[in-house]
Amino acid sequence: MGDEDIYTDDGGDGGALDAGQPSSPSAIKELLPKILKWVAIVVVAIIFIVTVVFFTMKVMNQGTTNQSYAVQSPEYETEPEVYSWYGLDEIRTRTADKNPATVIIKAKLGYEWENADIQTDLIQRSEIIYDAMRQFLSSKTAAELTPQTEMQIKQEMKEKINRLISAGKIQEIVFMEYNIFQY
Repeated sequence: MGDEDIYTDDGGDGGALDAGQPSSPSAIKELLPKILKWVAIVVVAIIFIVTVVFFTMKVMNQGTTNQSYAVQSPEYETEPEVYSWYGLDEIRTRTADKNPATVIIKAKLGYEWENADIQTDLIQRSEIIYDAMRQFLSSKTAAELTPQTEMQIKQEMKEKINRLISAGKIQEIVFMEYNIFQY
């Protein structure tokens, strides 16, 4: 028997088994359980993964409460008044401490919208207002000029300025700069 006999067709089954194609119903019966076994494994794996993800997310979210926004204070809820603004020059002075600190403040004065009388009064008395604010700041210590007391300082300045002008009242003071330097 030579090599030629292996490759010759002897008229038997005629090479009925081609690549991957079963020739009889018994081959399909043998292949079907294997396919069903792999499909079942894939379905069980997907169910397992979904279950693990579900319980993991449930455990991770356990203990968290509903998050809500913080209640805003009335200062931020109301719409601020619209004022006309008069800007003062930068005020530089020293505090009343034994070892004085340098105070640098740049302030704007808010007054009734488009009130020309107050504006004229502020312009005419700007040097007096500037000097009064400088004296006020130099009478304070650095401990009294902290950011925590800024609202009180603004209120006291507003009262002092309102005593100096006659055409109306300053409604608001804002600090564009508020610096205290300790040397």
